[in-house]
Amino acid sequence: MKIEEQVSNHMSLLNNDTVNPAGRINENQIQKDIAQDQAVKVEISTAALQMSEDEARIERLNAIRRQLAEGTYNISGKDVADKILKVLKS
Repeated sequence: MKIEEQVSNHMSLLNNDTVNPAGRINENQIQKDIAQDQAVKVEISTAALQMSEDEARIERLNAIRRQLAEGTYNISGKDVADKILKVLKS
């Protein structure tokens, strides 16, 4: 989440000189607030998804490291060559 954007958004609300008389609701402001809340929810859910993917990746890497340390990690030369060719083609 971008902190600077959030701070500037909140500061702009504080610096807002327009005042609504008591009891009146500014519908435009409500719509803007709803849109902003939805954007924040999307950003948070994207970050949560990325974190879960990172955790899964870390677990796989730790398993490979453990196998390498134990000497039980085996990979075929064909798989290595295929991966090298795939990277070179990209």
